[in-house]
Amino acid sequence: MLDLREREFNPLKVLHHIDRLRALADGRDISPVTVEIDPVAYCNHDCAWCVDPAHHPSQMPDEMFTSLIAELAEFDVAGFRVEGIVFKGGGEPTLHPRFGAMVERAADNRFAVGVVTNGSRLKQWAKVLARRAAYVRVSIDGPTAESHARIHRSTDFDAILQGVEMLVEARGDSRHPIIGLSFAVDILTIDLAGEAIRLGEQLRVDYVLLRPPFFEEVGRQPTMTVEESRQVRRRLREAATSYDGPLDVIVGNWVGDAEQQAMRAQWQAMSLEASGRRDLHLAADLPIEHRTGRCLASPVLAVVTADGNLYGCCNLRALPAWTFGRLDYARGIDFGALWRGDQRRETLSRMHRTECIGHCTHPLARYNEIIEVLCDKEKPHSQFI
Repeated sequence: MLDLREREFNPLKVLHHIDRLRALADGRDISPVTVEIDPVAYCNHDCAWCVDPAHHPSQMPDEMFTSLIAELAEFDVAGFRVEGIVFKGGGEPTLHPRFGAMVERAADNRFAVGVVTNGSRLKQWAKVLARRAAYVRVSIDGPTAESHARIHRSTDFDAILQGVEMLVEARGDSRHPIIGLSFAVDILTIDLAGEAIRLGEQLRVDYVLLRPPFFEEVGRQPTMTVEESRQVRRRLREAATSYDGPLDVIVGNWVGDAEQQAMRAQWQAMSLEASGRRDLHLAADLPIEHRTGRCLASPVLAVVTADGNLYGCCNLRALPAWTFGRLDYARGIDFGALWRGDQRRETLSRMHRTECIGHCTHPLARYNEIIEVLCDKEKPHSQFI
């Protein structure tokens, strides 16, 4: 058996949910594995590449959260149940005045709890997160005070580092929670990739994630050309492969819309006779949803925003055209009613046809790859390993 560190980041952990993927391949519904909950829809930073640009002064009421967690703890679809709660997007989750109590309640209901934060309130919540969270990822993006201020347009870099230090100290020798730093790196900060890794070492976190920023998919204009994007991803891989220290250095190999279009044009321009298998390899570089024109994996995840709207994908949160409906426990409209409702059925059908592809950062591509194989009843060439 691999050690814990390797098992946590092993991409094949998706196979723990093979029964759900098989159900989706057979056209059956499931419960989500993970539900993302947005405690608030506002933020104290102003990041140029924010994946949730539609901020507004909404805060999830205590009564809604309490009812939602209690329902999710019992929610069951054909024997499938919710396993994890992530406090993440919409805004900065730790700004909710009862954030600590929300983490406690989720953990008390036996959910594994994840948190994605800008780190600005870690000093306030370090102790509860050290006790109750399964993972905490801090989106720092700039590994120096200057670069952080340029990207996040904030001046709390030193306080964030202090908060990470407090969290690491509070968990002691345990690897629980897993603590990581993430960095969205563009052509202007690519020279700081090594500095990002060194900062992770200095703070004694478990991993560093390096990735290019998202642009068109989150409503942002690209700040890099296609060639610059390729250069950034190449240099991030070089930084990761040349590192031999104690950290796990993970590279997010995100390919944006502009580069995908360039890849498709290159693929279509090449003749099969001239290039043989190379066409197939170029096609495989495109995300599965672009190649098949469908996305069947989205039910493994659900998102509940601060105002109570339920969405079927993290890329679609706060986009009104893609909501499954809005929770209203006082009127009997609970998570189950929305999950089994007509609005979800109709919206999910559009998602299956990838009508939302313009917003997609392909978080479920690996799941969709497996589902497509499971859908193939002919099983061509499956007799050979």
